[in-house]
Amino acid sequence: MLKITFIIPYFGKWPEWMELFIDSIERNKTIDFHFITDCDTTVSKAPNIFFHKSTFEEYVNNAQQKLDVPINIPNPYKICDLRPFFGIIHADIIKGYDFFGWTDVDLLFGDIRSFYTEEVLSNHDVISSHAIRLAGHCALLRNKEEFRNMGYKVYNWAAVVNNPNFVGIDEHGMTNALTMTVWDKLSEKLKMPWIASLFSWKRIQKMKRYYFVEQYSTPFTPIPWLDGTINSDQPEEWYYKNGSVTNNRDDREFMYIHFMNFKSSQWRHDGTKAPWEEKDVFYAVDNIKNKIFINTKGIYNG
Repeated sequence: MLKITFIIPYFGKWPEWMELFIDSIERNKTIDFHFITDCDTTVSKAPNIFFHKSTFEEYVNNAQQKLDVPINIPNPYKICDLRPFFGIIHADIIKGYDFFGWTDVDLLFGDIRSFYTEEVLSNHDVISSHAIRLAGHCALLRNKEEFRNMGYKVYNWAAVVNNPNFVGIDEHGMTNALTMTVWDKLSEKLKMPWIASLFSWKRIQKMKRYYFVEQYSTPFTPIPWLDGTINSDQPEEWYYKNGSVTNNRDDREFMYIHFMNFKSSQWRHDGTKAPWEEKDVFYAVDNIKNKIFINTKGIYNG
């Protein structure tokens, strides 16, 4: 079985749903999760979960030493712009793994390997849970030098990591770096777009090694749903029980449910307000073994 690890730098305070998140990753027993954190490490003793104690300042200093360029990471969220360099920053952790990647903690996983099967992993080098780009909240790269060093191919990467503002190169920057060929670069440099068109087959061949498949696990985005509908007709209630993620609309399981558009209005492109945004407490789960409901009211036992 091909070995997978997710790298999760997280500093400050665990989110209120951390017990649920831990439950969901503990159930993915054949996948390892490495946290670099200053948070409470007693939240799990599962053999597939590893905690590497570090302060935020120590983490940033280590990243700067590994990249050997000035970096400006004023807050933990800005670490997202370091994800393209996780293969370098965390070279010691990813040794022995076939795939490494990253994920956020504002989600609950189902059975990851039922979606990312041995066949998928064997035949692809880059795995994304979005069809149109490398997903910032869940992505995997084959542990090869080419992909460990892919961050260096991101346009203007040195300026980005020294910019205190979040830029988001874990998504658009990496997507462009992964899909661009030498002919695209030449076309851009010479301002002759016909060159890129002439050699577009090169890009197509490269993309065949990438598994960019929409997992429909981030509700309320402009991405069309399974049946082509957008936003208002997407499921508004999700369920988590014993490592299974489902919803009130679709008769199937999902790889995960992403809370992003429930808890923040920042990425809700239709202009609607996130229902959890002004709630002080929205986590009310008495027993994680019972069915968990995730909807506009919050996260709770039914």
